[in-house]
Amino acid sequence: MQMSYTKLLSQEQKHIDRIKTLLWKQTENHPLGMPYYYGVLYYGKSFSGDVLSSELYNRRWRLSEVRKTHRFINGLIRKTFGEDIPIWWSIERHSERVDDEGNTKEGSFHSNLYVGAISDDAVEEPPPYLMPLFYKEDECGIPINQRPVDMENLKLLLLNACIRQAKWVGKHPNALQLSMVPPEEMERTFFYGLKEFNSSLEQMDEVVDFGNSSYYKP
Repeated sequence: MQMSYTKLLSQEQKHIDRIKTLLWKQTENHPLGMPYYYGVLYYGKSFSGDVLSSELYNRRWRLSEVRKTHRFINGLIRKTFGEDIPIWWSIERHSERVDDEGNTKEGSFHSNLYVGAISDDAVEEPPPYLMPLFYKEDECGIPINQRPVDMENLKLLLLNACIRQAKWVGKHPNALQLSMVPPEEMERTFFYGLKEFNSSLEQMDEVVDFGNSSYYKP
C-alpha cells in the first residue's frame, strides 16, 4: 500500500512538472513576446503607505479580491502602454502567523507579475493615460521626466508609476518591487513564481491566475 501511494505521489509530481514546463513554454514563445519585466506586489499597506484597518486588511486574504486587483492592473498597463502587451500572474501566500490570542492565521497573498516589453513608440508618442505619469515622482522624490535615464530605464519608471495607481499597491516602497530581467534569467524567475504549485494539482488554480494571464490554446 505504501509503495502504491508513493508511486501515485511520484506520478502526480511528474504531471505537475510537465504542466509548469508547458506554462513556461507558452510564456517563452508567446506570439506577442516573452516577459521582459518581473514584479512582486505586496498588499500590506494602504494606498498612502499607512497601516490598513482590520476590515480592509482582511480582504487581502480573499483570492477573488486579489484577482480583481490583477484585472484592474492589467487594464492600467494596457490602456497606458498598448492593448497587445502580454501579462502573466501567479499568486503566493505569506507564511502563517500567530495572532495575539495564540491562534494560527493563514498568511495574506502577494503576487508575481510578468509583463512583456514596452515599445519605444508607446513612450515617444504617449497616449493620454501615459502623459500624467511623466510628472509622477520616483522613489527619490524626483519627477520621472527629470530623471537622466535611458529609454529602457524610463520605461521601467513609468511602468512602476502605472502599477502604483492601483488601490492595493500605492506609495509604500515595499508594495512593489519591479525590475527588468535578462532573457536568459527569465525561465528561472518564472518558475520561482510557481514554487507553491509543488505537491498537488488542486494548487494550480490558486497559484496560477489563468483568467488574467496571457495563456492561450495552441
